[in-house]
Amino acid sequence: MFWINCRHFVAFQAKISPKKQITSYIIRTSLFSTYSGHSRWYFDTLQLVKQLESEGFTKQQSHAVMQALQTVLEESFSNFTKTMVTKEEQERISYTQKVDFAQLRGELRTLEKNDFTLIRQDYERIISDLEKLKRIFRDEINHTLANVRLDLNLEKGRIRNEYSAHELKIKETDTRIENEINNIKTQAETIKLQIFQSLIGIITGGGALGKPFMNHKKKLIAKYWPISV
Repeated sequence: MFWINCRHFVAFQAKISPKKQITSYIIRTSLFSTYSGHSRWYFDTLQLVKQLESEGFTKQQSHAVMQALQTVLEESFSNFTKTMVTKEEQERISYTQKVDFAQLRGELRTLEKNDFTLIRQDYERIISDLEKLKRIFRDEINHTLANVRLDLNLEKGRIRNEYSAHELKIKETDTRIENEINNIKTQAETIKLQIFQSLIGIITGGGALGKPFMNHKKKLIAKYWPISV
């Protein structure tokens, strides 16, 4: 990218003097042949000035192009080095990152351990609550069953008492009916005896009345139907 910017700038300067053109080969050679990281200049400035003069530039124009190119390179390399770090700084950052990572890992382990402890405590608390609920439910069920058994026993006793009372009433009714039947039988026997006695009286009376009637009948028959007699 630095070479492209320099090439465009030199091409622009070449348009000012249309007699000659600067080739990209000269720029690449002058830029990178004598570059050193510890040198103040990024290329061989004297060689560049001579090449520009040999191409038809004046000495003033050659120096102007060289100064402009040097300025562009200085700014470009300055911007480039701003984004770079030294080895010591890189090692320091790497060490800091390792320390931070180790600290983060320790914190994560601590959090994991704390979370596990909290989860275990919650689990034990839930188990304890469930046991309490089981005991409460068991007590409630036993209490309910005891109440139901008591109610059933009371109901059975009440039904037994009612059954005994009904059975006693039935026996009393049977006894009363038997007594009534016996009374009716006695009354029937008495009425039968009275009727029998009345019939005997009627028959006796009828016989006493029938004898004169028969004698009178015989007399009438003898009087009116003697042959038959």
